[in-house]
Amino acid sequence: MKFALIFQNDTAAFLPEMFLAIAILVVLLHGSFLGVTAASLYTYLTPSMIRLTSATLFLSLLLVLNNPVESQTLWNAMFITDHLSTWAKFIILIGLLFCVSVSEAYMFSARFRAYEFFVFILGIALSLCLLISSYDLLSIYLSMEFLSLIFYVLACWKKNSYFSAEAGLKYFILGSVASIFFLFGASLIYFALGTTNLGSLALLTENLTTSSPFIYFGLICLVSALLFKLGAAPYHMWIADVYEGAPTLVSLIFAVVPKVAFFAVVLRLSFTSFWSLFPTLWEDFFCVCGLTSLFIGCLCGLGETKIKRLLAFSSVGHVGFLCLGLASGSVEGVQGVLFYLVIYMLTAAFLWIYILHLDLTSDSSLLTFADAIGLVRSNPFLGLGVVLMIFSLAGIPPFGGFFAKFNIFIGLVDSSFYIVAIFAVFTSVISAFYYIRLIKIFYFEKNRNWFFFAPLNKGGSIVLVLCGLIILFFMLSPNLFYLLAYKIGLSLMF
Repeated sequence: MKFALIFQNDTAAFLPEMFLAIAILVVLLHGSFLGVTAASLYTYLTPSMIRLTSATLFLSLLLVLNNPVESQTLWNAMFITDHLSTWAKFIILIGLLFCVSVSEAYMFSARFRAYEFFVFILGIALSLCLLISSYDLLSIYLSMEFLSLIFYVLACWKKNSYFSAEAGLKYFILGSVASIFFLFGASLIYFALGTTNLGSLALLTENLTTSSPFIYFGLICLVSALLFKLGAAPYHMWIADVYEGAPTLVSLIFAVVPKVAFFAVVLRLSFTSFWSLFPTLWEDFFCVCGLTSLFIGCLCGLGETKIKRLLAFSSVGHVGFLCLGLASGSVEGVQGVLFYLVIYMLTAAFLWIYILHLDLTSDSSLLTFADAIGLVRSNPFLGLGVVLMIFSLAGIPPFGGFFAKFNIFIGLVDSSFYIVAIFAVFTSVISAFYYIRLIKIFYFEKNRNWFFFAPLNKGGSIVLVLCGLIILFFMLSPNLFYLLAYKIGLSLMF
């Protein structure tokens, strides 16, 4: 009885994760029992799986928003619940709901009959929720590996595709190296300080004047592994090939969902546990990663002719902006990073859903710019929406992407990183070239062959409208986003 009372708050705060764990078993049993019947009757199991998965994610969202425990460490300080974890879980579950709602038409067209895909979706939700709440290096590692194992399988989901097999193998090999780096870094931190708990590490390093080289090297290994998962340069080698080779629905999940969770972990490590090392380590490290990512993102995207690879290098550039926001080391920098993550997720979701729609109508497995010719004449409204989102990605005012980049620039200037800010503006101008080239293809190129674009399905239409409306609502009333990001930044730093 005493044991139950001790962990009563922990169980109440951990309800979303427990619910997702039970839901995975339920969905797995549902698919196992009905799969044989569906195959014998030649019926399609996917619609019922989509409804069940969507209901599970929506209920998990309600549990996250109605968490009775506001801020507390859980299960012997292995996990934590706070404003950052609540906000990040909310964004992740919304992103997964978007992915599930657009999956039916694609799975039908690509002949994905396996119900396990939706079990993996719930597994991604559970692993990301655990990763966001992790407050110990060991729990971070286990949650990250849980997520990585699912991603390795999803990347090579197309069994008959050489590109998908290559993507899965490359992601598996490089991801394993990143995991080794994380473990090695964690062991060095434990060797130097005697604990792996983030709260204890914060207390031990609060007034640290001279640091052991083991701490510096261990932290570089830890954050390098996390930045690999985000696709930041110079750890970006896998991202273009995996986005290109994986099924488009899986690429959508890779591009939209996990970035928020990994940045939440990076924020905890740099701003909570090792804040005292900011002038000596974090500023230089994040500046180098951010500037390298911006340079590679703008340069490698210039010569691309395939849409998915272009968006992969665009993602590298945007992660560079986020790293520069971390380098400023201020509340404004954290606010800019959180705000940028939301705007980027919505914009990327819109564009990747458009590519998913394009994939349904294209005969080729590798989408090029030529496949997008004729969209504006076939569906002018969707074409206009895609163009506006491309403008937002390029950072052209008055769209959300401009204000997201502007916040990062303000954080850099406040921290006296003038040369870094000028370089970021310069690379942003160069990267605008390949975005504008896409728009030129949409509106001014003529197709010599007949083209046909299938109508958007209901789920895809709803998600596109929601993403577009949120971006427009931001343009009309940005204060809500700013205040929310500022509150989370303050809760992280004080």
